[in-house]
Parts: sequence; structure tokens; C-alpha cells
Amino acid sequence: MLCRLRFLMLATSIIFVSFADAQERSGTFDATIDSKTHWAFRTVSPVTVTSPIVRLGDIVEPLDPHQAGWQRLRRAAIGLVPVSGETMTIRRERLGKAILAAEATPRSIDWHGPSEIQVVYRKATASQSATQNDAIRTVNYESESVPAGPALSTIDAKRVIHWIEIAMKQFHPDVIERYEVTIPADQSAFAQLRYLSGVADLEPRSPIESGPCRFAVTARSVSGPIEVEVEVLLTQHPQIPVPTRSLGRGHRIEAADIELRPFASDKIDPNAISEMETLIGQEVRSNLRVGQAIMHGDFGSPILIHRGDLIEVRVVGGGVSVTTNGKALGDGSEAELIEIETLNPRKRLIARVARHGVVEITTRAPVLR
Repeated sequence: MLCRLRFLMLATSIIFVSFADAQERSGTFDATIDSKTHWAFRTVSPVTVTSPIVRLGDIVEPLDPHQAGWQRLRRAAIGLVPVSGETMTIRRERLGKAILAAEATPRSIDWHGPSEIQVVYRKATASQSATQNDAIRTVNYESESVPAGPALSTIDAKRVIHWIEIAMKQFHPDVIERYEVTIPADQSAFAQLRYLSGVADLEPRSPIESGPCRFAVTARSVSGPIEVEVEVLLTQHPQIPVPTRSLGRGHRIEAADIELRPFASDKIDPNAISEMETLIGQEVRSNLRVGQAIMHGDFGSPILIHRGDLIEVRVVGGGVSVTTNGKALGDGSEAELIEIETLNPRKRLIARVARHGVVEITTRAPVLR
């Protein structure tokens, strides 16, 4: 009986120590996200980043350093900051979408701090670059158990490229939206990724712009993490004008109504308008939706005369001008020919639209014999 009692006391102490140890390592025992999870974040502004990719952890701090799910959320990509040094403004409302995109399901979020965050890019200093390179060399040293080996076969190279493409969509959706991404298959670094089982992170090592760019790939494998640099070719998508809001028929298009948005080349209709200047001052002929490419038949010169309008009809010829009243039987913009009907006498004629409410009929001067 005494031995059994000692055994129970020993087992209880082991469970208690294990419980406390698990709680200390994780920072909080309950680190799951459920319907009762309550989040509180503080926005930080202004912020200077050394990477063109702005992540949630760059501009937001959790009030609780052991906030459930924060280690995953902090990697969520928010956008691309201009590498020219121009200040980027991020509104706090945008951050909720980033949290949802990170596959989180918060029920309650309390925001603190400024509602607008100012972010500016500064190129990393020599000491910062050295720190990053040292980190890369350290990971590679730990992963030397995975030999580089011979070049990958075509099938293995496609598998590696597939994993990198998935990571690009997950960590850098803005890059996918703005650029066509091509990953060359003949890279020597791929040999170290022969046994990867997924990509944990993808970090740019050069400015995001058209041309070859370097990315640090942190891959998962049975032997541990592997980090190598790979080359990615970026080709900027062509930009075409799209409405910034829904535009109805008859609306006169202004500069604030349209913006340029990148589209993949294979998704652009050949009939789509490519120049914003072509649209300014034109009138919408077909209802336009937000973000929709604008076709040639969707707009035209402003309609000056509408069907059923009472108009002034001018008959000009031989230096003589005669004016009468009529009714338009069709719509017409400037210089277009429309059918009209004079009121007295009632007669149908073809006239050219001169300006708003006025049409002209030009006759030849009489020939004297």
C-alpha cells in the first residue's frame, strides 16, 4: 500500500512538472484560436523597413507578447513599399483583411494606435546585410547533412518549382498580381532542395522589380530546415485602365473614375482600351463594373442630342441660313448624322449634330445659268 502511494505521488509530480514546463515553453498554455479568442493589437507609425515586402509584424504589435497565433500572423504580407523611398500609407482597416488571408478566424479584435501607418523603405546597411548573410550561412551549416548531390532530374526540378510557386502565392500575393513569375529550372541551388517537403518562408534578397530577383527559400525537410537563394525572373504585367467604381450609362468619365491595374497578358481582351487618355471626357455607353477592362464599344463621344429631343434645325447653303424646329428620332454625338423630323411641315431628314440641341443640314448653292 505504501509503495502504491509513493508511486502515485511520483506520477503526480511528473505530470505537474510537465504541465508547468509546457506552459513556460509556449508562453501560454492555451495557444489555440477559437470562437473565444480575443485579440488586441497596437499599430506602429512611422515605420522604416529594409525589405520591399511589408509584413504584419513590421507595423503591428500584440498587446500580449504571447498572443495566440501571433508567430504565424506576423509573417502575413501586407503589400509592397516603393523602393524609391516614397512613403507608403496603410490604413488600419486593411489589416483585418491580411489577418483573414493568413487563415485566422478572429471573433474579436481591439485596435490601438494610429489609424494610418506611414511606411518607408531604406536599403539595408552593410552591417544589416552581413547579419542577414550570416544567418543564411548558419542555416546552411546546420543543413549540411543534406548533400547538394548531382543536378535534379526534370521531374524533381518541377516539384521544387511547384513548391516555390505555392510559397510565392502565399507570402507575396502582390508580386503575383503585378508580375509574371518564372523560375528557371537549371539552378544549382535546387540540388539542396532535393528532399524538401514544403516551404516555410520566402524572403526577397533584392528589390522587387522586372528582371532577375533573388529570394531566400527556407524549406522544410526530414533532416531539418534548408535555406538557399534562388533566382526568380519577374516580368511586369501590362497595365490597363479600369473603373474605380461602378459607372452607369451616360456618365462622363473623369480622371478620378479610372485607374491603371496590372493584368496577365493572356487575360487581356484584344478589344480592351490600353490608354487612360482615350477615356477622359468620354461618355459611358454600357454599364461598367469596378476593376473590369473597358472595351471600345463601352464608351463614346458625349451624346449631345437624345431621341425625342426638340431641336433647332439649321439649313445652310449658298451663304443663306434658314432655321426651323424639329424633333430628334435618334441619339447623336458631335458630327454624327441622325434622323430628324421637322414640325411644320412634317418631313423626315438626315442632319448632322452641330452642338447640344442644334443640327445642321448643308445644301449646295444654286447653279446660275
